[in-house]
Amino acid sequence: MRKNLWKLLVTMAILTTFIPGLAGCATPTPEVIEKVVTQIIKETVKETIIVEGTPQVIEKEVTKVVEKEVTKVVEKVVTATPEPKPVEPVTLRVGMTYIWDTANPTFGWYNYGLRYLLYDTLVEEAGISNFVPGLAESWTVSDDGLVWTFKIREGVTFHDGTSCTAEDVAWSLNWTIENEIETFSFYLINFQEIIALDPTTLQVTLSEPVGNMEYLLMYVWILPRSVWEGMSYDDIMEFEDFAAGTGTGPYKLIEWVEGEYLILEANENYFRGDPAIDRVVYQEYATEDVMVQALLAGEVDVIDTVPSTAIQTLEGVENVELAVMWSTEIDELIINSHENGTQPASLNDPAVRLAIAYATDKQQIVNVAYLGYAEPATVVVPASLGKWHNSDIVDIPFDPTEGCRILEEAGYVDSDGDGIREDDDGNPLEYRLYATEDATPARILEIISDGLAQIGISAPPTLMDEDSLIGLYPDFDFDLIYWGWGLDPDPDFAMLIFTCDQREEGGWNDSGYCDEKFDEMYIQQGTMVDQEARRELIWQMQEQLFEERPYIVLTYVQNVQAFRSDRFTDFGLYAGDILWKSAFLQAKPVQ
Repeated sequence: MRKNLWKLLVTMAILTTFIPGLAGCATPTPEVIEKVVTQIIKETVKETIIVEGTPQVIEKEVTKVVEKEVTKVVEKVVTATPEPKPVEPVTLRVGMTYIWDTANPTFGWYNYGLRYLLYDTLVEEAGISNFVPGLAESWTVSDDGLVWTFKIREGVTFHDGTSCTAEDVAWSLNWTIENEIETFSFYLINFQEIIALDPTTLQVTLSEPVGNMEYLLMYVWILPRSVWEGMSYDDIMEFEDFAAGTGTGPYKLIEWVEGEYLILEANENYFRGDPAIDRVVYQEYATEDVMVQALLAGEVDVIDTVPSTAIQTLEGVENVELAVMWSTEIDELIINSHENGTQPASLNDPAVRLAIAYATDKQQIVNVAYLGYAEPATVVVPASLGKWHNSDIVDIPFDPTEGCRILEEAGYVDSDGDGIREDDDGNPLEYRLYATEDATPARILEIISDGLAQIGISAPPTLMDEDSLIGLYPDFDFDLIYWGWGLDPDPDFAMLIFTCDQREEGGWNDSGYCDEKFDEMYIQQGTMVDQEARRELIWQMQEQLFEERPYIVLTYVQNVQAFRSDRFTDFGLYAGDILWKSAFLQAKPVQ
């Protein structure tokens, strides 16, 4: 009994050093070691070994026996324990008809949702007009509204491992202003001084108060000096290296083949924690129909938009779920309002514009073009923006009879009986009606054209490619255009696109509208810290646009996306887009 105990003690001692050292073997798990110990005990206590002598002699002799048995048993146990299989990364595939224009955020205008996965901002949007901390975990503002102080998160790094302190944020914002970065420097127009008081404190001094600071900052990406420092403006504009995608966001840009696919991988050092989805693959398709078929076939897990023609196809399909959300999207009929535009003089007449409004059947557009996934609109600020939307305005109803009466009273009559009214000089009310060559715009143009025909206006639909349509704007060489906007979560941008200086080439003003009083109100609202006073002014601006009609706003559009519910779940539906960062980061694979 005493000799067997010696064997057992020596066995345990040897195991602690011998097992991990076996060449070519996997590192033993606790379960494997337990099996080995059990087996060794069984093997070594089968027979008694007679050993005489000192304890040292006994230990030496027993060790020989145990080493022999350990080798046999460990080899059997470890060999029978397979290497664990590598864990496959969780990959989500997104289908879209266009991924983006460039990896360079300084002149890239497309797919902001993708870019927000790469870059962080000081303030983020988590739901329409709901602004929450981003890189800045908190902020305060002085009583006069001129000094803003931001507490910057500690321990944040860019994808290349460089730090992102308050000093780095200050550098990025100053660099943006100094280089007049076209995609977001205009959001910082009132920033007079930007300094870091210490590694976690950023101070911004404004030239005049700003009434919507949180909104402005959610559009200004923080970029690393390790990539951009020292570049000239021309260098910045020509930079196409993948390093342009370096940010502090939850994903890193790994690969992009233009016109085919783009790959992101999770940022393991993201300050909010590892994303549940390890890899995101964006796949580009030639048409929306092909993209929908890819979803049905399981080639992709999400499609960024569901065309109205495919909604009924996807409704009720097993393992496919529609994500229907109110968005900031509007569509509108643009009426050329530029004093030097090529539109007929009759189109500048308020009576003609009012008659066009009466001849526009918005409910039919909702029913036919959007299959009910929209609602008739009134003003340019959509209802999804809550308090900023002027809910007091009553829309012009679809009433062709009233439209005819207005035109008749204004002196527009059909003197030759051809169904088209003429002005006092005999010029027929014939207008050019344009839209892009897609299925939904084609349906909408038919509805608008039919309505106008009912009041004696000829406007046959003309479809063209998007580049050709945009090419009409610099000279304002059109009469009527159907178009749409994805507006910002603050009313500032919706008002900006009607200001006079935005009529310059490259500006946002697509109607040519210009009014000095409106411009003054726009400037004033941007500096109003009192949010209720700002809301009242924004409502007044909407009323002016409604009465003068550079746009006839047609619908507030719901965003309809779709995803494979057998693969992923828990996308956030509050942001109007399940691919928006705050919504996307909630998604996880189905277990």
